[in-house]
Amino acid sequence: MTLQLRHVTKSFGEQTALRDVDLSVDYGEVHALVGQNGSGKSTLIKLLSGYHQPAPGAEAELDGRPFQLGSTHAARAAGLRFVHQDLALVLQLSILDNMMLGRPYPVGLAGRIRWREAADRAGGYLRRVGVDVDVRSPVGSLSMSERTAVAIARALSDTGHGRLLIVLDEPTAAMPAGDVDRLLESIGRLRAEGHGVLLVSHHLGEVLGIADRITVLRDGRVAASVPSGDVDQRRLTELIVGHSALASDAGTRQPAAQGDGDRGAVLRVRRLAGGRIRGLDFAVRAGEIVGVAGITGSGRESLAPLLTGGLPHRGEIEAASSVLAPGRPRGVVAAGVAAVPGERARLGVFPNLGVRANMTISQPERHRRWGRIVRSAERDEVETWIDRLGIVTQGPDAPMPTLSGGNQQKVLVARALRTRPKVLVLDDPTQGIDIGARAQIHEVIERCAAEGIAILLVSTDSDELARLSDRVLILAGGRLARTLERGPGLTAKSIDASQLNTTQGPAFAAATSRSEGTEGES
Repeated sequence: MTLQLRHVTKSFGEQTALRDVDLSVDYGEVHALVGQNGSGKSTLIKLLSGYHQPAPGAEAELDGRPFQLGSTHAARAAGLRFVHQDLALVLQLSILDNMMLGRPYPVGLAGRIRWREAADRAGGYLRRVGVDVDVRSPVGSLSMSERTAVAIARALSDTGHGRLLIVLDEPTAAMPAGDVDRLLESIGRLRAEGHGVLLVSHHLGEVLGIADRITVLRDGRVAASVPSGDVDQRRLTELIVGHSALASDAGTRQPAAQGDGDRGAVLRVRRLAGGRIRGLDFAVRAGEIVGVAGITGSGRESLAPLLTGGLPHRGEIEAASSVLAPGRPRGVVAAGVAAVPGERARLGVFPNLGVRANMTISQPERHRRWGRIVRSAERDEVETWIDRLGIVTQGPDAPMPTLSGGNQQKVLVARALRTRPKVLVLDDPTQGIDIGARAQIHEVIERCAAEGIAILLVSTDSDELARLSDRVLILAGGRLARTLERGPGLTAKSIDASQLNTTQGPAFAAATSRSEGTEGES
């Protein structure tokens, strides 16, 4: 037995986050830990890593030897390695420097660092997780999925201890299908090499595909611990939420009325370029949900920032008959465009402010009278949104860090919707949140479409795209490779296949050819 935890309890004031939890993880297995946000998963990982101390009575063993649960030194000495959701990367440093943090560089006889050897080692581990980039590049220049890969590669490279127990906390949250598949293959190789893997994930399809055993936490308790072969996705969902599985993710909404070309379009994009986008044309009509998919480097990561003023653009963006100026976020809002950004913690949440300030910062002047904000009116509006979106919080002024990831995301959705937008740009809106919050946000998206809002849904979640979209744009090489229309052929599998170029058509081949011919252009 690699890791054995018994009677683990942890409370924060009057709130009990974990109650008498037992967990075991073997070498040579992938053990998945699943549950809704607030179920206790993050608290358990923080106890393992030494960030929190357990209540008296907790027992922990590694290879039959007791160790101090809640000690960073004890965890590392025993061979525990962690890849947390925040990744613990220094964005200003190079990939190589990040991978070598806390470790000695290889040196020659004269004491000089052997840079080529260090770079070759780092590059080799990165390629194991499907990323081939110049390790001299700053981490801040990478996409979220590439940063995640760097953090995972750093954990993989620390094998001098022998067999490791590697804890992966939502490693695929920001990854498109191709990257996910490569990462899961790498996890399988770790298992074959005899390492133990504790995988925390909301992606149940991935869990069922890679895990040997699954432990479900619900309300701080172990609800079930079962071999993965004993459950399917519906049963696993029931164990997580505590009642019958939520409605199927098969598309249930009525598709938007089809127009003639881009007639009736609220959002029109012509010859768009910038970031990794190299020439893109599309339109979104009122009440339509248009999905966008693509592997890392396809341009998917650049699209939402280009449309919302986060990146300067070339070409033309027209929203509600207003042409948007490049790199001008205020003009975007004035034109009726609202956005929920990707990378919630970095781009969306103001952690030092409460729920009310985070929500109303999109239009702080709405409740201003005679130069002063009417706090009572502002509070009433915030409470209305809390009720409407089912935000679980201690109150309108609760600090944002006290909310779960799903509830923080709902605050960002409310921030966007309170501007009464005509166009809503969503960038991975359910990344890293639990099943219940995911379903609630999907309902909000469908409701917005029914009210006539034009929605652009950029997502790395193919199931989400298949469920919600009227059509899905597949990007490759910064261009539109193909369009999948709503119908029996629009499935998560067809979206994945299109991204991976396994069902290539003429448009896809042409886009790929053009992108290869222009490699290195900006």
